[in-house]
Amino acid sequence: MFKRQLIAVIVLTFWLAAPAMAQDGKPTVAVLRFGPSLSDTSLETAVMDTLHVYDWIDAEERALLSERQDLAGENINIIWGDANYNLPTVSIMVENALDRGADILLTLSTPVTQIALNTTLDQDEPTPVLFSSVYSPYQAGVADAPCIKPAHVSGSESVPPYEEAFQIFLLQNPALNRFGLIYSSNDASGIYGAERIAAIGESLGLEVESAAVTSVSDLRSAAQSLANEGVEAIILPFDYTVAIGLPIIATVAIENQIPVFHPHPGSILAGATVGAGFYNFYTQGISTGLMLAAYLNGDLDLATTAIDSRSGLSVGVNLDVANTLGIQIPPELEDMAEMVLRDGVSVMSPLGLLRLLDSMGATEEVKQMAAAYLQDVDLSAMASQSGGQQQAAEMINKMLIEGRKSPENKAADRAYLDSLQCTPEMIAQQQAALDAAE
Repeated sequence: MFKRQLIAVIVLTFWLAAPAMAQDGKPTVAVLRFGPSLSDTSLETAVMDTLHVYDWIDAEERALLSERQDLAGENINIIWGDANYNLPTVSIMVENALDRGADILLTLSTPVTQIALNTTLDQDEPTPVLFSSVYSPYQAGVADAPCIKPAHVSGSESVPPYEEAFQIFLLQNPALNRFGLIYSSNDASGIYGAERIAAIGESLGLEVESAAVTSVSDLRSAAQSLANEGVEAIILPFDYTVAIGLPIIATVAIENQIPVFHPHPGSILAGATVGAGFYNFYTQGISTGLMLAAYLNGDLDLATTAIDSRSGLSVGVNLDVANTLGIQIPPELEDMAEMVLRDGVSVMSPLGLLRLLDSMGATEEVKQMAAAYLQDVDLSAMASQSGGQQQAAEMINKMLIEGRKSPENKAADRAYLDSLQCTPEMIAQQQAALDAAE
């Protein structure tokens, strides 16, 4: 728990601080992720697209950054880091970024953000930390409230809608009586998610069997232990150990004829039977990119910028796994799915594509073009699509970028950033709520 009164004073005194600049006069942004997940790749793509919209990078530089290559650009330097899901490597990655002159750390995931925060707190002038794809930042000790936080930190929280997702899972088996739960005991987001899932299940009168793990190597035995206990399904929280090892859990579950439910629709690509939860990391990346661009322009002070919160519900169903398990996906569940895996091909439904394009600010022209050219695209092989679909995807992305440069969209961006401004009244209210909770 932070010394809140001191932080509140600091927050009120850090108004519109200009970003630090490297010796070459250009800011250096370090983009640091825990591992190469599809979610974080989507988020990174959105951040780079937003820097392109706001002219920090040009089209040629944008293409280079798509390969995660370091950039010594005309207006900005960008360096990349990836810990490949190895926790000890995260500290080395953060220190390396600081040694290379990073003026701001863009951290993706709870573990990277926690270590970046702990490292920068020891500095005389803490390097700014802008985070995204972080689950439960308050439980993880990153902040106490959206405006009660270290003055050099802000970002965007990912909120899995566990209550809504649980109801989706029950559609597959309304008669569920007993389920298993696997989570990482050293991941704050996993602990929080496990607590929420267990509480929801118990409130419905269901029996819950929990298994805590400390590493991916523990997952097989944990899943088999739950199977031996006779659970009827395995429901997972969102944490990185579980996400990395989902194929292991799914393999054991299939061997024991048990469905696996996960709070991310894309989890069906790794073997989950049903995925339901937060999905739109591209939209979250736009929000994070707007904060970054405004900070680099000197128009945003992290100290007075509230932590944003992003949630949403999307559904994915794995008909191949369901067939292997010999279970039926109810028609109403299949109808609401925005992502479906059938016969080894994963496709986005027209509804899913429309929602995605809406969140990206697409015009009607772009939506019509997408509907005509991007039907039945295999999501798991999107990067290798050939011919007209790949060309259409590139054209649509170019049109989206140009559309986001319109005065109307930029005014909406400004309004969004203004909505994050911490006022003295907000700080006082959040502090009072924290004091009351204690």
